[in-house]
Amino acid sequence: MSGTCLIDAARASDRDALVDLLTRQLAEHDLPADQVGVARAVDGILADERRGFLLVARAADEAVGVAYVARHWSLEHGGPSCWLEELYVLPDRRCGGVGVALLRASLDRARELGCLVMDLEVTADHARAEHLYAREGFRELGRRRWARPV
Repeated sequence: MSGTCLIDAARASDRDALVDLLTRQLAEHDLPADQVGVARAVDGILADERRGFLLVARAADEAVGVAYVARHWSLEHGGPSCWLEELYVLPDRRCGGVGVALLRASLDRARELGCLVMDLEVTADHARAEHLYAREGFRELGRRRWARPV
């Protein structure tokens, strides 16, 4: 619980709200915000918990934030690990503890699942997020992330 927000596991009934929040997240970072692709990803996550988990922050029965944590097996970390792929809070709900609550709940759930480490990335222009993660014990790895279609 954060202020008037409750953090809990996302349910199938949250699907549309999750798709909306995650599409907004991508658009805010000038990433392709394909709602159909986001919906397909959300459906896949909700269908198989081995892929990861979604947490939702609710205020008065409205979804105001979301976290998506992908699960994987890491050679670098020596076993089960996870990646905080998305953490998003509606702009008018920011700076009220919702992001911290989502992050801490994500770490708790990852620990329950046996994950050893949580990795994440932050865009270079997102200093506020960097400060949040540093305060919560994350350290910069000094790498650059690359990707390409396969």
